Amino acid sequence: MAVTKPRNRLVNFRVSEEEFQNLREACLSGGARSISDFARSAVLSTFGGANEMEGHLQIRLSTIDQKMDDLDSSLRTLLGRLNPSPSPSTLDVLEERMLHQHHS
Repeated sequence: MAVTKPRNRLVNFRVSEEEFQNLREACLSGGARSISDFARSAVLSTFGGANEMEGHLQIRLSTIDQKMDDLDSSLRTLLGRLNPSPSPSTLDVLEERMLHQHHS
């Protein structure tokens, strides 16, 4: 990838040997060309990419929320088929169990 803007400013910071090794591994697994490239991308993404990242997370959370609503509806339909006249307490108990299992 060609550099479109010349990079003529230097940012320098020290890391421990362990941190350096972690950076090297992250570069290899992340496909970065160099530690500098990886560090630059990571630092700059916290500024310019934060809004974009929040947007992606919001979309994913909305999708998960919709899927959870769909699952809730499907479970209620299934419960209704298994027990045509469930009492409200049956639904409450089931929902409480599901919430407890989800948070465990």
